[in-house]
Amino acid sequence: MKKLKKDIADRAFEPAYLIWGPEAYLRRQAKKALQKALTGGDDMNYTYREGRIDLSEIRDIAQTVPFFAERRLIVLENTGLVKKGGEELAALIPELPPETVLVMVEEEADKRSKLYKAFERNGYVAECAFLSEAEMRRSAAALFRQEGRQITPDALDLLLERCGDELENLMTEKDKLLAYTLDKKQVTQEDVEAITSVNIQGRIFDMIDAVLLGRPREAYLLYEDLRTLREPPARILYLITQQVQRILSVKELDARGLPAAAIAEELGIRSFAVGKYARQARAFSFREWERRLERCADLDYAVKSGNLKDDMAVELALVELSSR
Repeated sequence: MKKLKKDIADRAFEPAYLIWGPEAYLRRQAKKALQKALTGGDDMNYTYREGRIDLSEIRDIAQTVPFFAERRLIVLENTGLVKKGGEELAALIPELPPETVLVMVEEEADKRSKLYKAFERNGYVAECAFLSEAEMRRSAAALFRQEGRQITPDALDLLLERCGDELENLMTEKDKLLAYTLDKKQVTQEDVEAITSVNIQGRIFDMIDAVLLGRPREAYLLYEDLRTLREPPARILYLITQQVQRILSVKELDARGLPAAAIAEELGIRSFAVGKYARQARAFSFREWERRLERCADLDYAVKSGNLKDDMAVELALVELSSR
């Protein structure tokens, strides 16, 4: 990312940029910064395509001389080509004229693909990974300091727990807290509890918690909340499966004697979440958790093969998670 900022400051741009990674906020900020620097708001020399692309169209646009401007910008987003099928686009990158800059924005990428390697050879790759827990903590505290405010340690813990991994959530909840505590210099845990929202992952965690504690009605209400938020049942099922996988992994690593920090690093999760997963893991044995993970995978396959409706699959998963 430092090179990206330097290129913008120096106005010395590479012919191609790949911006990729799970952190959506960083991807969006990088894309906006390049767009502003390269076009200055001029849409005449700016082309944006999302999803499936017509390669012949992109090739023609790339070869078109900018109209009364220094450069032409092409942004391709969420194409999936950096994972698979981007060979033809990879061949185009070395042929880009000096007036054209190509930017691809993707959540996932295969570093072994020809397209990824073409960006490495002929441009710059900016990876937008989730911040570590320590980086999130420093960033959150700094955001409040910039506004002349402080946040107590316990309030910061709860805020990060509710925001999860995503910076977008942190920005949104920070703004809500600043507005809610307008006349206060210090943001407290009570403020965070009163005004912030639990993120999707947090709701999934609470839903599984309710199931394991024998509260099926509470679990179903949490599921209904997710549906009200327009979260697709198929994605909810995926997140339930992911949660079960993490519970099993934490149980295995904990049994090996690894400390919470090492487990968090191994699994790519926040260290404060390890204790919660470990508590849930105690509900069943290794084999019983393995059986539940296998069942979640079976339900996911049944949905994808058209043999089961996705909402029914979620309800079955919730019922079967609690079965003894």
